[in-house]
Amino acid sequence: MALATAVGAASFDITAGTGKIDLSEELAEVIRLDNTALLNRVGAGGFTATQRSHKWNEDKLNPNTATLNEALDASETAIDVATDHGARFAVGTLFKFNERNKTEVCRVTGVSSDTLTVERGHGSTDGETHADQATIIIIAHTKQEGWKPTQEDWTQERTSVTNNTQIFGMGITLARSRQEIDHAGIASEFAHQTAYRLKEIMRSLDSSIINGIKSAAAASDSDYGSMGGIIEYASGSGGNVTTTAEDLTEAVTNALYKDIWDDSGGALGRGFILVGGALKRVISTFDQAYRRTDFDTRSVGFTVERFLTDLGFELEVIVDPWMPDDIMVIGDLDRVKVGPLQGDTMAAEMLAKTGRTIEAMVTGQYTCEVRNATSAFGIHRNLI
Repeated sequence: MALATAVGAASFDITAGTGKIDLSEELAEVIRLDNTALLNRVGAGGFTATQRSHKWNEDKLNPNTATLNEALDASETAIDVATDHGARFAVGTLFKFNERNKTEVCRVTGVSSDTLTVERGHGSTDGETHADQATIIIIAHTKQEGWKPTQEDWTQERTSVTNNTQIFGMGITLARSRQEIDHAGIASEFAHQTAYRLKEIMRSLDSSIINGIKSAAAASDSDYGSMGGIIEYASGSGGNVTTTAEDLTEAVTNALYKDIWDDSGGALGRGFILVGGALKRVISTFDQAYRRTDFDTRSVGFTVERFLTDLGFELEVIVDPWMPDDIMVIGDLDRVKVGPLQGDTMAAEMLAKTGRTIEAMVTGQYTCEVRNATSAFGIHRNLI
């Protein structure tokens, strides 16, 4: 069956022909009152898209880690690193290996693709053995007096990331008599229906920010445009993705945050843990062993709203009803933004009047940005 052609328009209690009423403020109020959802923390006006395929630029720092691509004895001076990691080094670079009880520092004397020629046991350190796939920590790129950057270019090009805008809309059809008669406790049937459709659209927008899958194209005659969400962007190639089937514990949470901390070069701005109801109940038992109650306590109940990582950084725990029960996402709220296509904020608009029927729609077109998704976010699937 072919996809239907999209149509729509809507309004609060207005007469036909009076046009479009902006509901962006009403949407913001609905979001504000629903304080359990991710959309409440993010808002819906972080930016304005100008095209249906919305683009943003991302900057990044030059990496200060690399991966060893062979096992080393204590004297080998030709060291292989992972593909494309050789560009992270220059003549004069000092580095060490992030392994337990290892102190050796090496100095690079030559770089050929992903093979480094090095001085082993630089300075006061001695040569040591190192395991394949060990993490290399780049200490600094030392320079000679009078150094000129003729052979080094550390410029990082900004990368362009895209997401599609997505049309949200719900129709309303009322017999004219239904609108005109008195309703107990309801001043206007049309206003009442519009308010509830707005809540349903907010629910869909919130779920799309989390679970949305980006369509191959922004929109066409044969396809609708859909936006990608946090789960899709955080699961991108090279991201901090764990799929191990295991219980959610403090150690598992700390390990995922450590991966993000390593990739992003430090703490997150407004760090958060995003989970559904099932995993939120697990998180709320993290401190269970340390809880105490008085002998005359008449009511008991505990929850965990913030998690302090073992690196000393605090994460807000956000529980969202549309988050899958087996997935945890850790990220930065400062890097998640939601915004409308210009001129297409949430609005209500009447359709052309036909007979004794009132027809309208509530609609708007939105997308989201998930910046630095593969470095400043992490996702753990298959949790219990």
